[in-house]
Amino acid sequence: MNFTAHISKDGRIQTVLQHCTAVKQLALEYSKKLGLKNISCLIAMVHDKGKMCKDFDDYINARNKMRRGEIDHCFAGAKYILELANEIGGKNVIYSAELAARVVVSHHGLHDWADENHNYYLKTRTDKNERYDEISEAAESLISKEEAKRLLLAATDEIVSLRTHIHDMSIASNGKNKNILKLHSGFYQGMAERLLQSVLVDADRTDTADFMNGKQTSVLFDRQALWKQMSAAIEQKSEEFRKNQDFISKQRMSISDRCKAFAAHDVGVCRLIVPTGGGKTLSSMRFAIEYARRKDMDRIFYIAPFMSILEQNSCVIRSLMENKELFLEHHSNVVPRIADNEDELNDYELRAEKWDSPVIATTLVQFFNALFSDNMSCVRRMHRLTNSVIIIDEVQSIPVKCVNMFNLAVNFLTRICGCAVVLCSATQPLFENTDFPLILDKDENMTDDYTEDFIAFKRTELIDCTRIGGYTYDEAADFCYDKYRQADSLLVVVNTKAAAREIFLKLKEADECSENPAVILHLSTGMCPEHRRKVIERIEVLLKSKNSKSRVICVTTQLIEAGVDLSFKCVVRSLAGLDNAAQAAGRCNRNGEFDCSNVYIIDIKDENLSRLPEIMTAQNITRAAINSGKYDDLLSVEAMSGYFSGLYHERSRELSYIASDVGQKNNTNLVEMLSLCPTRNNQPSAPPREAFKTAGEQFSVIGNETIGVIVPYNDEAKELISQLENPDDFEKCRKAIRMAQKYSVGVYDNMLNKLLQQNIVRLSKSGCYILDGRYYSQEYGITFDKAEPDVLSF
Repeated sequence: MNFTAHISKDGRIQTVLQHCTAVKQLALEYSKKLGLKNISCLIAMVHDKGKMCKDFDDYINARNKMRRGEIDHCFAGAKYILELANEIGGKNVIYSAELAARVVVSHHGLHDWADENHNYYLKTRTDKNERYDEISEAAESLISKEEAKRLLLAATDEIVSLRTHIHDMSIASNGKNKNILKLHSGFYQGMAERLLQSVLVDADRTDTADFMNGKQTSVLFDRQALWKQMSAAIEQKSEEFRKNQDFISKQRMSISDRCKAFAAHDVGVCRLIVPTGGGKTLSSMRFAIEYARRKDMDRIFYIAPFMSILEQNSCVIRSLMENKELFLEHHSNVVPRIADNEDELNDYELRAEKWDSPVIATTLVQFFNALFSDNMSCVRRMHRLTNSVIIIDEVQSIPVKCVNMFNLAVNFLTRICGCAVVLCSATQPLFENTDFPLILDKDENMTDDYTEDFIAFKRTELIDCTRIGGYTYDEAADFCYDKYRQADSLLVVVNTKAAAREIFLKLKEADECSENPAVILHLSTGMCPEHRRKVIERIEVLLKSKNSKSRVICVTTQLIEAGVDLSFKCVVRSLAGLDNAAQAAGRCNRNGEFDCSNVYIIDIKDENLSRLPEIMTAQNITRAAINSGKYDDLLSVEAMSGYFSGLYHERSRELSYIASDVGQKNNTNLVEMLSLCPTRNNQPSAPPREAFKTAGEQFSVIGNETIGVIVPYNDEAKELISQLENPDDFEKCRKAIRMAQKYSVGVYDNMLNKLLQQNIVRLSKSGCYILDGRYYSQEYGITFDKAEPDVLSF
């Protein structure tokens, strides 16, 4: 009997054998460079074995009244693999079989493998016998026992080799402490399981989509031809820059040339330490393209923490590509730019789901989610990171709680998955100085001795103006206005949205009687993305204007600190981390327009940080660095190293992402929860305690999640809100929801509930939250938020 796996809308039937065979071919393609082709083929061939029974065939063909999910079709393939292992025998075979079985059981959703009583969930699932005799008899046509055993034995060799690499890598990370060594090894084994899950989930979904659409949905491209074309484009751009003979331009080209030359190395993890304004985007891309060409890498990823950086640098990367369709810019604001074309919208959503484009720019949040989230769309993407060049820009923005997970994941990507990772920043964190250190290359600095670079690009002086007791909002505004009068342009960066609004309003009051008034502007995530974009565009025009009357003050939160190409004559930064001060300094005299400009640090006592302990800790460590007198230049690499050393020591317990108590009583953090180690009862037969699902549910780069509220910023936003009140037109409503993202502001759960009760926010018929227009200011956005920091973009 030919059992049915899928039925298309036009009535075509795909059998289980056809589907599993096609999934096997895709899994083989995905895993061949990982040395995991046999285990991938085995899990692919048996993953839907449970569909080979009359009940499921009747269900899929609508011959019975069973509902979706009522038949467990995942356990049978896993049970079959375990039976084969018991017939063959041997500890390594059984370990490999259990790994394969867990992947099969999880191909529609992640699981925790042990509960607080040490019950093994895999055993619970594979002890089932529902329809198993019928399935086993029918499945002989799927794969013969001889072929399955051959694959399992070959898979065992692969897993033994992988575990040897993992052991060596764990020792290289930290070979002294046995408990930490065990966690290293366990975490890497958990990553290997997730990698196999990713291979299977993507192969399964891709073949299903191909069949249902009646066409191939994957991106096809000639890698070497693409790298050659991009190489020619970036070299042409470099030669254009080389024509500039001023000192700064020459230094930028020196950095760029050193980055390209570094592609001759075998790279695992390296650092690109470039002062702000040093041209690191093009320099890092020049390395990435050259390295991809030389080493035949599959993809180039550009990762950035903030949307402002990502959108700006995506334009640069896109300009290097003749075929723009091979570039994916994946973040929450990209869809509105293409949403006027339904085919383009559908294609974008597919590319974002699969990450199969050769050049991808995405956010730090999406990168972390591919590695740790329990969302199966995120799991699906993980294997696309393998054999890639991964550029992580403004790497100092990685939250402290994610440091150890980041270190371990990057070690796995580079040592197991063949990736080359470039950490870009002028303020490099000391990721190698933790209990779970990053394994840096021996030649870790891409530009070698960068001393000359920092001397050449020194354009600012960081001046400590903090004082005992700090500044009130009025005093801070007076200080800022005094500095503005000494310059023509001023940037003020504070820690909370409330502080930004207060100082913005007070500076407007101070400027009311001026004979030559300033243009005073405000920026924060209390404004929707389209609003912020318009303000940044206006600031760019004002700063470049030769009209002396175009004097400008911008009051903002940290969203402007990294990557935004603006250059003010003077900057005032509210005390936070020393890295924050350095990033703010990057918006001062950025292009060397002036001899040397000042960046002032002040402490604002009215700034309510009671709910922001991370910033308070950073303030204390910055004060200690300032008061130590050890650093002649607070913006130096040495000062930053000292700052991060103090920060990681002070917050050492937080580096592994402290977990909430959700029944995993033996686990205190996500590093432990994601480590595939036996439970702590020390029994040899104990199941793994790894908790993929619980850890994935808890993991969040941003922290407290926000919910998008659509604001009536302009006429287009109001029209979209009107469309969202008519959910009957599904496609039109879906398109409106996508387009409305650029008019959305994130609001925390507890605040949203209060706003709903007060009718400040309402729920539309389409399920979207809509803000009453009276609570949105054209000057500073929403008017009800409390003291909260701006957050990473997704």
